[in-house]
Amino acid sequence: MRKLKAVKASFLLAIMLFGMCVAFTTAPASAQGILQGNVVLNYDSSMVDETIRPETDTRVIQVSVNHYVSGLGSKLLIPFYQDRSTVPIELSITSQLPDWMDVGISPGVVYQQLSSVSGEHPPQITYLTISLSQNAPAFLSRTIEITATSQYTPPVRSAINKISIPVKSGYYSNFNYEIPPFKEIGASETVEFPIKVTGYANAMSKLTFEVLDQPEGWSTGIDPELTLGTSALGQNSTATQIFTVQAPVTFGYHNDVKQFRVRVSTFAAGHAAELGYDNTTILQFTVRARGFSTPGFELPFVMLALMAVIIIYRKRSKK
Repeated sequence: MRKLKAVKASFLLAIMLFGMCVAFTTAPASAQGILQGNVVLNYDSSMVDETIRPETDTRVIQVSVNHYVSGLGSKLLIPFYQDRSTVPIELSITSQLPDWMDVGISPGVVYQQLSSVSGEHPPQITYLTISLSQNAPAFLSRTIEITATSQYTPPVRSAINKISIPVKSGYYSNFNYEIPPFKEIGASETVEFPIKVTGYANAMSKLTFEVLDQPEGWSTGIDPELTLGTSALGQNSTATQIFTVQAPVTFGYHNDVKQFRVRVSTFAAGHAAELGYDNTTILQFTVRARGFSTPGFELPFVMLALMAVIIIYRKRSKK
């Protein structure tokens, strides 16, 4: 009985060795081997939840790469190889990408130890790096395809696997604000500061204006919101906002110099969570009010002057 089992085992081993010889000598390199390699790819999905802001953000996504062997006899043969064999796995970007997207993967080759059990060894790690230029359209989704190819490693055939990683472009803006920083007015007068807004954004933008720390007794005024189009879509992307300041209306001589600050914040219109690159800018203005102010006294002075004119006229008429 034992002799019969030994004969059967020898016969099976001879068949396996013969099959290996045939596979190694007759098949092309990519198909050689009696065992099948398998590449497993995964990525950190938490890194693709947020949009990528053009020009300023660089997104790095971790990709894990693993490998295992399947096929008849894999569990029997692999233990003889796994301590001295690793599988080279090449990684490349194989999807067509727009010119405003820059993508790279590093390292481009990882080495995994042979195993007949999926997940037996810790995965190898590579990193996908993504950046966008400022002309990337906002809120546009793209898919990046990564192809992993394990090289032929006797007695394991090569294998190919692909994974698609979704990314979404974010909002970008870079506005400039041209202002006259200083103006002088008379006491109790009102002055206007034009704020010329120019620049670029890859989507329609909403700008908010807020006066900070207003000096006591002075009055200010400005529209709280401004919506601008994007030149990327042929829309008007410039505007002028007016900031008004009125000096205190109090009696007496004045020579007051005050500073005013206006905070400008930028958002993507309809996407309040998407801040612009220059999402907060502080504009500073200086006003000097100089002169004599007589609030509420103008009418009595006019009446007295009018009465004086009438009296003088009557006196001259009597003569």
